[in-house]
Amino acid sequence: MRRLALTLVVLGASVLFGQGAAHAAPDRLQIGRTGTDAVVIQVPARHDTLDVGWRLNGAVYTWSQGDPPCDPTGSTVYAGHAWRAGNGVADRWGQLRRGDVIKVAGCRFKVTAREFWPAGRRIGPLYSVSGPARIVLVGCKADDYSKRTLVFARKIRR
Repeated sequence: MRRLALTLVVLGASVLFGQGAAHAAPDRLQIGRTGTDAVVIQVPARHDTLDVGWRLNGAVYTWSQGDPPCDPTGSTVYAGHAWRAGNGVADRWGQLRRGDVIKVAGCRFKVTAREFWPAGRRIGPLYSVSGPARIVLVGCKADDYSKRTLVFARKIRR
């Protein structure tokens, strides 16, 4: 009886969150320095930005039509919320330093740079199908919503 109940809960969650039996578990983005361990949710783009909206604070979002992070070339962009109250996944991304390691989809990335951009600056140029494999983290600057925190990281060997 317990096994049947557990199966029904898992199947219900799969339907609710869009994960069918044929899909693997969603990727997670993990950063030791900040304690980040967040599920990655794929979303569409709308008006040249990721359609993140006001979804879960503990998740990161990536473009559903983008390249996977472990591709040998190009970039994958991840967006997360940061809140002054301290409950957003991107709250501590501004603390990342060159050399910190980010793990996602079974690959490892080393932080190469951190920048703060005006909130109105377009992030479209961050997407690329060429060049070295990298990821870019984008979140509000927790203490100044008029700015965005961007963290750039290049793929490293395991």
